[in-house]
Amino acid sequence: MLFKTINEIQQHLAIGVGSDFNQLAPHISNAEVAFIRPLLGTALFEEIQDFYSNPPTDSPTDEAIIDAREAMTLLIPKVQKSLIHLAYLIGFQVLNATISSGGFKRTESTTTKSLYHYQEDELKEYFKTAGFNAMDEVLEFIETEIVHFGEFKASSNWTVLKAAFIPDTKTFESIYFINNSRLTFLRLKSYSGLIEDMEIRPILGTAIFDEVKAEMVKDAPAAKVLALLGYIRNPIAYLSTAMLMEESGADLGEKGLYFESTSTISISGKNKQVTNSDRIALLAARNRSLGNAYLDQLKSYLAANADVWPNYSGQTGSVFRRDNTGKKTFWA
Repeated sequence: MLFKTINEIQQHLAIGVGSDFNQLAPHISNAEVAFIRPLLGTALFEEIQDFYSNPPTDSPTDEAIIDAREAMTLLIPKVQKSLIHLAYLIGFQVLNATISSGGFKRTESTTTKSLYHYQEDELKEYFKTAGFNAMDEVLEFIETEIVHFGEFKASSNWTVLKAAFIPDTKTFESIYFINNSRLTFLRLKSYSGLIEDMEIRPILGTAIFDEVKAEMVKDAPAAKVLALLGYIRNPIAYLSTAMLMEESGADLGEKGLYFESTSTISISGKNKQVTNSDRIALLAARNRSLGNAYLDQLKSYLAANADVWPNYSGQTGSVFRRDNTGKKTFWA
């Protein structure tokens, strides 16, 4: 566990000196299992845990070792900041109650009053927002110092996908606003890959698709590939965001979306409507429509530049698309 004392927790969250660490410990452990370990991967998490539990005491002269230890020393507080806020989030109800042989009771006294429900909701929202914002800080730091965190680069949650048409958060953000969140970018990764396979590959054809993929990972891709990438990235961004909104029923300002399918512990505290479903449906439909329009632009661009991309022989211009949602099917 990445905390040992109340004093350590107070570096990240203002809590009373009389707080009982033993009461908090189970929730810290649960937050590690539910959020931190799945995000960082077992290898990096265990390396962090070992460094925290058994800090090195020698004085190396090798610059690489010194830099790696400094990076780990800076990373741990960032992880702790996220961890303690998420621990309070998932332990909120239990910490707000007394559990005894007589059952469950709400904690009360003659000198303090319980929070109103709206205050509880606001406090849980604070813990959630602070926890996931700090998690984004962790990902950003690891991305910047990746030379020292090879375990994470090998994990499925590595935030720079060089072989993808949209390789990183910054590139996605330049097309569609996701609050510069690496968590949201990771959540969109599977949808982006699906759009690549189901929409982009059939349009480009195998020859162009493979050529672009091979060229884009180079340090200096060919000019014609750089020009084409803009036409490829726009539909991927809009169609993948539409898919995520359709599946989750939430807009992309919700950083906790990443854990919807990876955590069995509720991150909302209670079942409540946090976004307007009609608004989200309209946003998703708009993004899908824009994505399809960008696909038509891609086709037109390829057709107009046949001298540069001679292997393209697909459709051009707008394609009639019928929305069959809610329509009846007639079988003769």
